[in-house]
Amino acid sequence: MTNNLKPDRTVNSGAKNKAPGAEIKVLAGAILLQALKDLWVDEERSKCIDFFSGQEFHICSKISGMSSDDKLKILSMVEGIIDQNPGKDKKVRAIRGTKADRAEIHELIR
Repeated sequence: MTNNLKPDRTVNSGAKNKAPGAEIKVLAGAILLQALKDLWVDEERSKCIDFFSGQEFHICSKISGMSSDDKLKILSMVEGIIDQNPGKDKKVRAIRGTKADRAEIHELIR
């Protein structure tokens, strides 16, 4: 009987090792992108507004390595998406808030 299997060379030994936690960083970024995408889905919109107005957004953005400016840009983008679909959800005020609320959010993000 002849063994036709290749020894040791069947596994790519040159595979790059990722930095510890790199997969978690990628996952956090994917969660943020999915939440942005789901703002357009009526059934998911309320959950997404809860996500962006709650601690979940701050946790994911911190893990993904976003700067304070990037966080503010994302929240502004969320507000713009919500504005394009007005009246579909009463939780919009949680994202918008007043100018004082925005200043407070800006300080919390930093």
